[in-house]
Amino acid sequence: MTEAATTSAVLAHRWKILGVVCLVQFMLMVDDTVVNVALPSIQSDLGFAPASLPWVVNAYILAFGGLLVAAGRVGDRVGLVRTFVAGTAVFALASLVCGVAQEPWQLVAARFVQGIGSALVSPTVLGLITVVFRDPGERGRAFGIWGGVAVTGGLSGVVLGGLITGLLEWRWVFFINLPVAGVALVLLPVLARGVAAGRRSVRIGLVGPVLLTGAVAATVYGLLGFADGAVGRSVGFLGLAAVLFVGFFVSEKRGSVPLVPAGLLGSGARVAALVAGVLATGALFGTFFTLTLQLQRSLGFGPVLAGLAYMPFAVGSFVSIKVGAALGARVLPQRLLLLGLVVVAVGGLLLVWGVVVGSYLALVPGLVVFGFGISSVLPVTAQLAVAGVGAGDAGVAGGLVTSAQQLGGAVGLAVAGVLLGGGGERHSAALVGAVVLAVVGAGVSLRARGESALGG
Repeated sequence: MTEAATTSAVLAHRWKILGVVCLVQFMLMVDDTVVNVALPSIQSDLGFAPASLPWVVNAYILAFGGLLVAAGRVGDRVGLVRTFVAGTAVFALASLVCGVAQEPWQLVAARFVQGIGSALVSPTVLGLITVVFRDPGERGRAFGIWGGVAVTGGLSGVVLGGLITGLLEWRWVFFINLPVAGVALVLLPVLARGVAAGRRSVRIGLVGPVLLTGAVAATVYGLLGFADGAVGRSVGFLGLAAVLFVGFFVSEKRGSVPLVPAGLLGSGARVAALVAGVLATGALFGTFFTLTLQLQRSLGFGPVLAGLAYMPFAVGSFVSIKVGAALGARVLPQRLLLLGLVVVAVGGLLLVWGVVVGSYLALVPGLVVFGFGISSVLPVTAQLAVAGVGAGDAGVAGGLVTSAQQLGGAVGLAVAGVLLGGGGERHSAALVGAVVLAVVGAGVSLRARGESALGG
């Protein structure tokens, strides 16, 4: 098949391809939150000790966060479609093992494998969007849909988790992944048959991936320790992360097989977009964590009702997708990024006001505005971070974007955990921390306007 024919075949199915990869992205985001809701039932049924129960979540986080960039590079070598299919299959099989687990160690091990599968999928989703959508306007719209799906998937997990554990049992939070993965495994290889198979010239060394995987995992685990109040653990792991990052950068500079292409992080605008993504995601995770506590502890909402309470956020997110599609062709992404972060900060301040008032109705305006802002920011950070990247580097670029978001989540939880205080009741202070992250992100985003190449 010629390159022209390949392009024509792929473009004809580009929106269907987007639908399939977004379906899997939705599944991954739902799984992130639905498991958290099911933890009490899991502990009771499998006999988890209180100290070991967090590893149901941590095992997934460490595998996922640590392997993203390396998995993206694998996608560049063996092909984005092959990597997506392999990752989806691994995630589905691990979900099945999670659902039938009879011992705590079995569930933790399967969650680690789930994280590996998710790490293979997430960067290739962004890589496929980058490769399949050639027109800048369409690509921006596609990233907007991806961002909206990711955010609403996380919200849906809270509601689904409560319904599934209440009406069925916790094992079904894993079994629901199987039909979604099955649909994707059948459809994507057919729809994306014309996507390049990968570049055998892309070499993958061993030292770089090992060092970066360890550095990211240690950073995430160390930051989460602040949210848990384990300051000593956090300092130790962050120190280890610093050493590993230094080792990684030295190996990248001196080694013959760098994991990240030299020119990929040579763009100050791209780096600014990635940092802005870290801060925006931090604001999102910190806000969700704080509001969930506020809704359940202060306002007395149960898990399902607390999930439904985020519906105004979903409305704001949906409107953001529509508005973003209209503005994407007229406004530079750099300006949309700055504007979106300002809106996030304003939404955060409205939420602070709602918490001080102490009623759910007072939170609704902030939820709408915050949802609108964050759902416009995350797609634009991804769009800017992969702009100008060739098809052969789309996977590793997607890995950088997703790693930034994973680190941002850990940063947001750490900030919220510290500001909430020992009793976990300083909700307004924690929300102010999220606002500060958004404001700093807005300042960083000013650097992203420096290179016009990233506008399209």
